[in-house]
Amino acid sequence: MTTADGTSNRVYIRHAQYGWMPGRLLSAASEGSTKVTVAIRNFDEEDHIQSGDGPSKHARGTENVEVDLADYEEYARKLPLQNVNPKGELNEVEDMVDLPFLHEAAILYNLKSRHVRGLPYTRTGDIVIAVNPYRWMDGLYSDKMREQYAEKLIWDVPTDIDAKSLVEPHVYETSSLAYHDLCVHGSDQSVLVSGESGAGKTETVKILMSHLASIQGHFPGGGGEASGGGATATNKPHKASSFSSSPIVERVLDSNPLLEAFGNAKTVRNDNSSRFGKFIQLQFDAEDPEHAARAGRSVANAVLAGSFCEVYLLEKSRVCGHEESERTFHVFYQLLGAPAEEREKIWDELGYDDVDQEAFTFVGYSDTDTIEGKTDGQRWNDTVEALAIVGVKDETFLSLMRSICVVLQLGNLSFAPDPTDEEKTIIEIEEDNDELGRLSKLMGMESNDVMKALTERTIEARGEVFKVPLNEAKARDARDAFAKEIYARTFLWLVRKINEATRAELHYEGRDRVGRGGYRFIGLLDIFGFESFEVNRYEQLCINYANEKLQQKFTSDIFRSVQAEYEFEGIELGEVSFQDNADVLELIEGRMGLIAVLNEECVRPKGCDTAFVSKVYAMNKDSTECLVQDNFFRDYEFGIKHYAGPVVYDATNFVLKNMDNIPTDLAECAIKCTNDIIRKELGEGGDGSAEAAAVSGGGGRKRPGGGGGRGPRPGGRGKRPGGRGGSRGTDGRPGLQRKGSAIVSQTVWTKFRAQLNVLMANIGETRTRYIRCIKPNPEKQPGAMRHLTTVEQLRCAGVVAAVTISRSSFPNRLEHAATLDRFACLGRGFVRGTPEEGDDDGQLALQNDVDRLLTDVLRELETTKDGGTTTGGAIVKAFVCGKTRCYFRAGSLEHLEAERLTAFGRHAVVIQRTYRGYRGRSRYAAMRVASVKIQSVARRGTARHRYRRVLFASVMVQCWSRRLAARAELVRRRRHHASTLIQTRFRMTVAMALLKRSVEAVVRIQSQARGSRQRPLYREALKEFKEGQKLENQLMVLQRKLEEAEAKRVEAERKAEEVPEPVVVYREPEKEKEEEKDVKKGGEEKEAVKEESAAAVDTSPALEPEEEEESKPLPAVSVAPSRSHAPPPPSVVTGQLTEQQQTLMDESQKMLEYLRKEVFKLRSQNAQLRTDFDLLKENNQRLMDANASAGASFAALNQHAKQLNKTNAKVVAEVERQKGQCHRLNLAQVELKEELRMKQATYIAEVQSRLNYQKTMTRIVEEVQERCRDVRLVEDVLMMSDECENDYMGDDSTEVDATPTRSARGEYDRAPLSPETPGGISARFKSFLGY
Repeated sequence: MTTADGTSNRVYIRHAQYGWMPGRLLSAASEGSTKVTVAIRNFDEEDHIQSGDGPSKHARGTENVEVDLADYEEYARKLPLQNVNPKGELNEVEDMVDLPFLHEAAILYNLKSRHVRGLPYTRTGDIVIAVNPYRWMDGLYSDKMREQYAEKLIWDVPTDIDAKSLVEPHVYETSSLAYHDLCVHGSDQSVLVSGESGAGKTETVKILMSHLASIQGHFPGGGGEASGGGATATNKPHKASSFSSSPIVERVLDSNPLLEAFGNAKTVRNDNSSRFGKFIQLQFDAEDPEHAARAGRSVANAVLAGSFCEVYLLEKSRVCGHEESERTFHVFYQLLGAPAEEREKIWDELGYDDVDQEAFTFVGYSDTDTIEGKTDGQRWNDTVEALAIVGVKDETFLSLMRSICVVLQLGNLSFAPDPTDEEKTIIEIEEDNDELGRLSKLMGMESNDVMKALTERTIEARGEVFKVPLNEAKARDARDAFAKEIYARTFLWLVRKINEATRAELHYEGRDRVGRGGYRFIGLLDIFGFESFEVNRYEQLCINYANEKLQQKFTSDIFRSVQAEYEFEGIELGEVSFQDNADVLELIEGRMGLIAVLNEECVRPKGCDTAFVSKVYAMNKDSTECLVQDNFFRDYEFGIKHYAGPVVYDATNFVLKNMDNIPTDLAECAIKCTNDIIRKELGEGGDGSAEAAAVSGGGGRKRPGGGGGRGPRPGGRGKRPGGRGGSRGTDGRPGLQRKGSAIVSQTVWTKFRAQLNVLMANIGETRTRYIRCIKPNPEKQPGAMRHLTTVEQLRCAGVVAAVTISRSSFPNRLEHAATLDRFACLGRGFVRGTPEEGDDDGQLALQNDVDRLLTDVLRELETTKDGGTTTGGAIVKAFVCGKTRCYFRAGSLEHLEAERLTAFGRHAVVIQRTYRGYRGRSRYAAMRVASVKIQSVARRGTARHRYRRVLFASVMVQCWSRRLAARAELVRRRRHHASTLIQTRFRMTVAMALLKRSVEAVVRIQSQARGSRQRPLYREALKEFKEGQKLENQLMVLQRKLEEAEAKRVEAERKAEEVPEPVVVYREPEKEKEEEKDVKKGGEEKEAVKEESAAAVDTSPALEPEEEEESKPLPAVSVAPSRSHAPPPPSVVTGQLTEQQQTLMDESQKMLEYLRKEVFKLRSQNAQLRTDFDLLKENNQRLMDANASAGASFAALNQHAKQLNKTNAKVVAEVERQKGQCHRLNLAQVELKEELRMKQATYIAEVQSRLNYQKTMTRIVEEVQERCRDVRLVEDVLMMSDECENDYMGDDSTEVDATPTRSARGEYDRAPLSPETPGGISARFKSFLGY
C-alpha cells in the first residue's frame, strides 16, 4: 500500500492562477504568528507542473513565498501535505482512498499524473472519475478488456479480497459490478453519469450500454431466457458476438444515435453536446438467485430483454436561436445534407432540393459539417437506418421529417406592421419567395388560417370571445413558441416510438415466462451537470435544482459507504459528520419556496419577473444562509448558495418560460394540420407540455403479476383541463386556471419537479453507482489539464464533498504496517510484540503495537469529550485504530511528522559521530594500502615502458608498409582523376564551341529577320520626319520675316517721333527697286524651302543689302536756323514715309495671305485625315459586325457541333447495337456451321447405311434366288426390293423424311422408319420381317 515517506515538509499552497502549487516548507510559524515560508518551483507551462521534488527539465528555479495559515481554516491552519515517496516523487494510486493525505490538491495532482500517462479512469471508493482523454485509447475498450472485467468482477469473484483490487479503474468496473449485483442479489441497479458539457457523459453511457449488452449470461438449456434455464455448474457467458445479432440488442444500441440526432447540438464546449437529460433503463430477464443456487451456480443469469427511456428538460430555445459559433440540433443539418432526391420527396416539390443552410433563419451559417469524424450527409444515412430499425419508415418517416421542415419553414416567416392598421401585423410575402405558401403547403392548410393563428390572439373574458391583433414582436414570439412546441412534441413522439420498439413487455420473446417479480433493470442516468455562467437563466436554475437533488442522494450514499467502512474497522458511527443541502432544497421546493412563488406569479394576471424576485426575498428572510442578497443586484436578480458555490440568476422571462400552455389559436391551427404528428401531439391529444411525463414510465415500481413495473401510465395522456389552450388572462397571455386555491394546470417547473421526484424515488430503491466525468481543458487537447477548471468540476461533481465526508473526523489514515515503519523511531524503548495464539496473520498483534506506539507518542494531544484536560472525563485520543488502518484526527499526523523530523535530528548526531571514527580508521588503512600500491605501480611502470618500446617499433614497421601501399594507391587514383579531368575538359570544349557557333548563327538569323521587318517601318518614319521638318522651317522663315517687318515699322515710327523739326524724307528710287527685289527674292526662297527636305533656308544674305542701305546716311537737307520771332514750324511732310508704311502693310498682308493659304492647306489635310478616320471607323464597325456575325456563326457551328455530337453518340450507339447484332449473327453462323457439320456427318452416315442396305438387300435377293424354289416368292422379293429401293432413293411424294432434327436437349435425331410410314414396307414384307 501507499506510504508517505519523506512528505513532512512537502506541501501544497493555493495559487491564483494554477489553483494549487506544490512546494517545500522552509520555516515553521513562530509563536504568535501564522506566517510560514514555502519554496515553490517555477515551470514553463501549467502542463509541466508536477508534485514532489523529482527532476524536471521544465523547472526554472525556485521562488520563496510567504503563506498565511489563517487562509487554511478547513485544514486546521496547516498546509495540506503531498503524497510523495522518499525520492520526492508523487505516489500515484488507482484508488484515491489509499492516499495517506486525501484532500483537494492531492486529488487534482493524482488525476493529472494519470491523465498525462494516458490513464483516464481513477476511482474514489465506489466512485469512478473519468477524465476525457480527447483521443482514442487503443485496447482500452477491446473485447479482451470486456472479458477481463466480466471474468474477475462477475463470474469468478474472489471471496478473500476486494475484487476491484484485481483490475484497474474503468467504466467496465461499474457496469460489471452493477450486473453482478443484479444477478446475485436480485436488486435493481442505477448508474449516475454526470459532468459538464464536453466531459464525455454521452460517450460513457454508450460504453456502459455496449458492455452491459455484451456480458449477458449463458444458459445451457438453449434459448437464452433466464427464467427457463436448466441447472449447470458454470457461470461463463456467451461471447459478445453471439448477442450482437439480436434484434432487441440492436434496437437498444441504435436508439442512442437517434436521441443524439434529435437532442444533441454543437456548443462552444462540445461538438456533440446533449441538450436534454435522459434515464435509460435496460430491462433484464433475471434468473431467481435461489434457483441458481439450487443449480449449483453462485451467479444467476440475466438476459437483456429491452429498454425504456425517459427524457428531461429539452433545450427548446435552441430551435429558434443559438450562438454564432454553435449549431442547432443535428437533425436540421442532417436533413439539409441529405441527397437531393430525398429532400425533394420530403419537401413535396417545394423547390428545396438544392438549398443550403443559410436559406433557413433558424439554422443559419455553420463553419463545419463534420461532427466526430462524420459529415451531416453520412449521419443522415445512419439516422434513416436507425429510424427504420425502430419502425419509423415510409409515411411515418415522411410525417416526422415534414414536421421538422415545418419548424424550419416557420423560421423563414417575417412580420411587418399592417399598412392599413398600425396595431395589426401581417406576414411579408415576396413575389419570388412565398414562405407562407410553402409553410401552408407543408401543413396542408390555407395560408390565411396560418396567418391568423400567428398574428391574432383569442381572449375570453366574461363569457365573450375577442380577437386581438398582435404587434410585430408578439407575433414573432408566437411563431417561435409554435416552432419550439412542434419540435419538442416531435422529440417526445420519437422517444415514445423508441420505447415502443425496445420495451421488453412488447417485444421480448420470453415475456410469457417472466415471473411475478417482473423485469429487473439497470438504469443509466445521463443528466446535465451543475452550471454556473456569467448570465444564468431559467434553464440553469432547473438544471442546478436537479443537481441539488442528486447531490443529496450522493451525499447520503457517501455517508452510508463511510458508515460501512467505519463499522468494518470497528469505529463508532458518532465520529462522522457532514453538511447537508436540505436548506437549499427547502428554499427551492418548500411551501414558500421558489417554485411556489413562481407558480403564483404565473397565475396572477399581471405577474412579472421583478415581482417574483421581490416575493422570494420577502418570503424567505430567514434563509440567509442559502439565499444570497446583495445591494448591487438588479430588481430581476437573485442568488442561491448551492453545494458547488453561489450562483446569481437573471429572472428575465421566468414567468413566461414557466407557463407551459400554447395559445388556443395555435392549438386550433395544429388541429387543422394534415401532418399526423403535429395534429395529434399539439392538437387532438396534447396536454400542453413539451416536457410532460408522457415518455416517463410512471411513478410506480414493478407491478405484481408480471409484465414489468416500468410500463406507461394507464390511460395515456389526458386532455388539458378546460379545453385546448387552457384559460387566458385579460392581456392575452396564456394563463393558469384556479379552482379554489389550487392550481389546475401545471407549470414547467411543477411537472419537472414531479418527474424528478419520481426519478429520485426510483433511484432510491436501487443500488446506485456514480461516474463523474471531468473535462480537463477547454481547448480539447490530449494530455493537458487546467487546474482551476478541473478543481471547479471536482467541486461541482461532489468529489470534494465526498472526500470531506469521508475525512470529516479523520482527515488522514495509514495502514498499520506503514504506521509502524514510519513512526517506530519515535517510541523510546518500543519493541514489537509477538502474535498470540489464534492470530495467524498477525493483524491483532500489529494493531496492538500501533496502539501502544501512538498512545505514547500522541499523549500530549489527548483531550476529553467536554473539552477539558485529561484529568477528568473520558479521554479522547488523537487517533483511532481500526482493524486494518489507523485513523488520525486533524493535526495529529502533522504533529507526528514534526516529531519525526526532530528525532531524525537527534539520530543524525549519533550517525555523524560514528561516521567520523570510521572515517579515521579508514584513512590509516588507506594509507597503508597506498604505500603498497605505489610500489606495485613503480614495477608496473618499468614493465609497461619496456612493452611500449617493443609495441612502438612494431607499429612503426606496420605504418611504413601501409604507407607504401597507400602511396601506390594514391598515384593510381591521381592518374585516374587526371585522365577523367582531361576527358571532361575536352568534351566541355567541344560542346562549348558547338554552342557558341549555334548561338552566333541564331543571333545572325534573328538580326536579319528583325532588320527585314524594321527597314520599311524606318523608311516610313524618316519620310514623315522630313515632311514635318520642312513645315517647321517654313513657319520659322515666315515668323522671322514678320518679326523683322514689325521691327522696321516700330523703328520708323520711333525715328519720326524723335525729329524736332520738320524733315522731308526723300526715298530714292534705287532703294525701292532693291526692296522689290528683296520681296521677289523672298518669294523664291519660300519656294526653295518647300522643295528642300532636310535643312532650313538661310535668309540672312538676302537681307544684307537692305541693311547696308539703311546704314548709309541720308542726304543732308539745308534748313534755316530757327529764331524766336519766326513763325511756327511747318508740319512734317509725310508723303514718302506713308508709302513705306504702306509697303510694309502690303508685305504683311502678303505674308498673312500666305499663312491663310497654309492654314487652309492644313485644314484641308485635317479634313482629309478626318475623312480617313471616319473611313477607318466605318471599316472598324464593319469588322466588328463581321466579328459579331462570326461569333454568331461560331455559336451556330458550336450548336451544330453539339447536335453532331448527339448524332454521333446515336450513331455510336447504333454502331454498338449493330456490333452486338453482328456478334449475335456470328454466333448464329457458328452454330449453323456446327449444325451443318453435324448434318454432314449424319448424311455421310446415311449414305454409308444406304450402301450397307443395298449390299444387304442384294445378298438377301441372291440368297432367296439361290435357296427358294417358289418362283412367285422370288419375284415378290425382287419387286419388294425394287420398291424399297425406290422408297429409299425415289420420288418426293413417298419419300421418308430422314433429315436429322434438333431435340430440346440440343441433340440431333433422325425420324425412324415404322410400319405406318407412308410408302414404306409392304404387307407381305411385313409378315416376312415379323411386324
